[in-house]
Amino acid sequence: MELGSHSLETNSSNITCREGPCQALTSKYGEASKRKLMIALVASVIFMTVDIVVGIKANSLAIRSDALHVLADVVAFAISVFSVWASGWKATPGKTYGFLRIETLGAFFSILIIWLTAGILIYEAIERLKNGNPGEVKGSLMFIVSTVGLVLNIAMAVLLGHDHNHGNSHGDHHQNEDHDDDDHTDNNGTHHNRRNMNLHGAYLHVLGDIIQSIGVMVTAVVICAKPEWKIADLICTLVFSIAVLATTIGMLRKIVGVLMESTPRGIDTLKLEKALCELDAVVACHELHIWCITPGKNLLTCHLIVNPEANS
Repeated sequence: MELGSHSLETNSSNITCREGPCQALTSKYGEASKRKLMIALVASVIFMTVDIVVGIKANSLAIRSDALHVLADVVAFAISVFSVWASGWKATPGKTYGFLRIETLGAFFSILIIWLTAGILIYEAIERLKNGNPGEVKGSLMFIVSTVGLVLNIAMAVLLGHDHNHGNSHGDHHQNEDHDDDDHTDNNGTHHNRRNMNLHGAYLHVLGDIIQSIGVMVTAVVICAKPEWKIADLICTLVFSIAVLATTIGMLRKIVGVLMESTPRGIDTLKLEKALCELDAVVACHELHIWCITPGKNLLTCHLIVNPEANS
């Protein structure tokens, strides 16, 4: 039995889209995300080269670990750029929801790169500690490079974090009900949340680099003041690699929620089901499922038993 279709307004950001997805806004934010990620990618490649050269000359595991973190950033930024680009592909008969989840998969691989990088560094630091051979470390060179790295990473954090924090100006919300099987797409805050997913993984990488740079600076000061305390280089690598891992937990939880098709945060399934059942035309509601393709792109399906005498 056909229930008809209609669009509902949303008060989010005082913006209402009634006719369809705001493709112009989506394209605009996608291009902005790609531009920021490309700037971060180029800057990371340049600094990674400097880090590798100086790390070898200074014989510092902390600097080389920083270079490895930047290498992880380069790969992650490249994945993010591809994800932003690919997520704009149109839906096909074989991919009816489009390619939006590529963003989530890209963020997942980015997190894996962080974990792999940190694991390698922790292993090497532990091995050096076990062997009792930290080697000769040049503290002054470490300090100069880490200071430059800190300034660069703060600049990139501002670049990426501005979009992350202030993109809450647009949103759209559409609901479609068709026959007995309703499919509901909630795009409330879609543009904001989608570009959050695009940039948040990159932002985490840069945040990790800031933590690493601060650690290297502290280590360099210690080694300059007490040259015999070269073990500080290894301890720094251990402590700040673990700290970097900790920054990824929240993002990883969000990614797992999307891939497991969990109910999006802030949505009470039981309350929603009760509200549907309280509609005059609805006799019963079952098979209610709510999930998201990517954060901010929520979907709902359910079976409604309606009163045949009711006016659609």
